[in-house]
Amino acid sequence: MKAPEEYKGKQRKPWVIPVVIVVVIVVIGLGVYFGFVYHPPKKVKTIYFYTWWATEGKIAVDKEYAAFHHAYPQYAVKSELKPGAGGTEAIYAILADIKAGHPPDAFQAHFGPQLISYIEDAPNGAKDFVNMTPIAQKMGLFSNAVTQVLMAGTYNGTMFSLPVDVHRGAMLYFNPQVLIKYGLPLPNNLTTLIHDSEVLHSKGVSAWAVPGDDGGWDEFNLWEDIFLSVTGNGTLYDEAMYGVLNLSNPTILNYVNEASKIFQQFTSYGYSGESSQTWTQAIPKVIDGQAVFQANGNWYCNYAYDFDNTTTYPNAAPYNNTSYIMSHDIKLMSMPFPGTSRYYVLVDDSVVVPAGPSQNEGLTFAEYFSSYSGQLVFTKWKAVTFYKNITNDYYNTPGQWYNYESLLNHSSNAHSFLYQLSDGGFFAGPYADLDSAFLATIYAHPNVNDSSARAAFVSDLKSTLAKEKSDWLKANSLGYGFMGTLSDPFGGYLPPWVNNTSASVITSNAVSDNSNVNSTSTFNGNIYSTLMEFLDNVIAEVKW
Repeated sequence: MKAPEEYKGKQRKPWVIPVVIVVVIVVIGLGVYFGFVYHPPKKVKTIYFYTWWATEGKIAVDKEYAAFHHAYPQYAVKSELKPGAGGTEAIYAILADIKAGHPPDAFQAHFGPQLISYIEDAPNGAKDFVNMTPIAQKMGLFSNAVTQVLMAGTYNGTMFSLPVDVHRGAMLYFNPQVLIKYGLPLPNNLTTLIHDSEVLHSKGVSAWAVPGDDGGWDEFNLWEDIFLSVTGNGTLYDEAMYGVLNLSNPTILNYVNEASKIFQQFTSYGYSGESSQTWTQAIPKVIDGQAVFQANGNWYCNYAYDFDNTTTYPNAAPYNNTSYIMSHDIKLMSMPFPGTSRYYVLVDDSVVVPAGPSQNEGLTFAEYFSSYSGQLVFTKWKAVTFYKNITNDYYNTPGQWYNYESLLNHSSNAHSFLYQLSDGGFFAGPYADLDSAFLATIYAHPNVNDSSARAAFVSDLKSTLAKEKSDWLKANSLGYGFMGTLSDPFGGYLPPWVNNTSASVITSNAVSDNSNVNSTSTFNGNIYSTLMEFLDNVIAEVKW
């Protein structure tokens, strides 16, 4: 039968239908593949983290970055470095960026009063930062972490950062083999430490390493440890932190002068060239026996392990007997600074996340860093963790495990916790003033007979304490006038301006739901648009 006239010349070509079927099958197959099998590589977003971990802490934080990227491959973290002991440079660089209105995605900060400096200097105050209180609650930190560690970074009930480690300040590091060589006892109290120092000096041995190129930080470390040992009174230490230490009281003034005199004595026993060295450059001097004692925090043992291939042992059994020390060639031991062991002097690093367009990324990083998984990575190499359920010694050095056990032993007594003045225990401005005072006033005058240097220091200290109190009063007017909560103040101490009947917990600017932080698209809609457009074009080209 012939085709009707109107269809003449329009008969279907015999190969058209099979081709269309094949094309459709291919297109559907591609669609299935691209939609459910193939996932195009996602663009990795970089989170910039401002930190001073350029040497000590660098190995630990690099491992943390790698673990975080493995858990969240869509993110990578890059350090914005500003080296300097205890953040002596980074603190002020971060403050400058905050004042200018362009803070980093996230940044390292100490707990303690120093953190409130960022709140007071920010253009919009607390609103410029993510309130971490509900985040910490959601993570279970208030039930799983040592309470006083959290209270050190809580201000009238509000947290502005998440903790990432626990350091112990007020530590003494020493080479036990030099003491054994000269028949000297291990320095279990301040009197013995002074005696050992005097004997070593009389024999021409540099008893102390007190470097001078960290802007006064090393000097501040040593003086505050001596002050706590001399007074034996943590309340006076707390009063210094809040700026209310009464230097007009003759007893307190005598304590300050006695601490300064011992400080001058120890600094006169240093080694040649230490004034132009940093604390890390002094460590090999102690390990090699060219110096014997150095005051620092437990970050010291991590640096010695990472960069000087030396393990730190605690001055405790079974390590602290002569036969063990010599048979195991122990060259570095640590202990709470003599006369201070009843206190756990905290120094905690934390992550602050500024509020803004990058806060979800910053929060993801901060939460991972502070999580149990993040802690197992980071604190193996640096400090110890604040989680209180660790039963396995995963740390690199016995010195770390000893500090962790000590943290748990102190955890039941709030009054046994202090916050180290030289590492977050002062607001940024007064902290800079005291660093300069230690370096220029006392360290530059190591002669114990130079009472004029001590008098000048007392004058500087009075001025600094007045500024510290002023900063706290400003914080109090903002609702952040003390560390901890009314029911659980840090160290069991409340400053005199706290009104117990009216202080309130402030949780403004809280980020209560960040569940969309890690949401990702499972397919690229543009692929489907392209496929459908291709199919339409093929069908349009078919000639019936």
